[in-house]
Amino acid sequence: MKSFHKVMCLLINVDSATDRLQEAKSQLDKQDLHWERLEAVTPKSEEFVLPEAGSKWYRELTNGEVACYLSHRKAWRKAIDAEVDYLIVLEDDLVIDGPLKKITDEIIEADMSWDMVKLFETRKSRHELRSLNSGVKIVDTPTMPIATTGYIVKVSSLSRLLESTMQFSRPIDVELKSYWELNLRIYSIYPPPIKISEDNDSTIGVRQGDLSTVQRLGKIKYNFLSSIRARLGYFFRGFSKP
Repeated sequence: MKSFHKVMCLLINVDSATDRLQEAKSQLDKQDLHWERLEAVTPKSEEFVLPEAGSKWYRELTNGEVACYLSHRKAWRKAIDAEVDYLIVLEDDLVIDGPLKKITDEIIEADMSWDMVKLFETRKSRHELRSLNSGVKIVDTPTMPIATTGYIVKVSSLSRLLESTMQFSRPIDVELKSYWELNLRIYSIYPPPIKISEDNDSTIGVRQGDLSTVQRLGKIKYNFLSSIRARLGYFFRGFSKP
């Protein structure tokens, strides 16, 4: 017997990106999934506030990266205020490639000790945790997928996530890769029901282009240390029951 859970689905979309909204709407309406549009924060929004300078990453964030981060935090707060149990967050450059509603329902019913499950996965190295009736698997990977195109999160974990990200110095997708700092357990779905559109230039803002020599060295150091930490966590998680 299935349990009843209140689920909110939010699509992050910039006001000016009407074409993306229509494309996302045409896909979501075929999924029997109730969803809402969430107006994205942009560098011109009243909600836009630059975070205090930090040192966790190898360069300063662009305004677009800050706006993207703030948009996800806005979605988290909305779910808490609505007093729902689960939140599905989608970005408007998604391509749905599977029964999204059925998969997210099965993730919830699996009742595993996760905080977040990413619906976009590209890693070749993965450990199967649970096979679902829809033909996909909940998997654990040594490192997290870099994108935040789609994920489901337990709202009971969001207060902790909001508190730990009040100040930030990394893009939202990089932040979630460092899940151990956020005290989160994050899994993924494979094969992924969501992919990123080939036309995936950010409508909120672009990432920084050329890096200086110092920034390049900082990037190499950051990625190396982050990868070691993530792989160690993956190894030790193998001894615990999900």
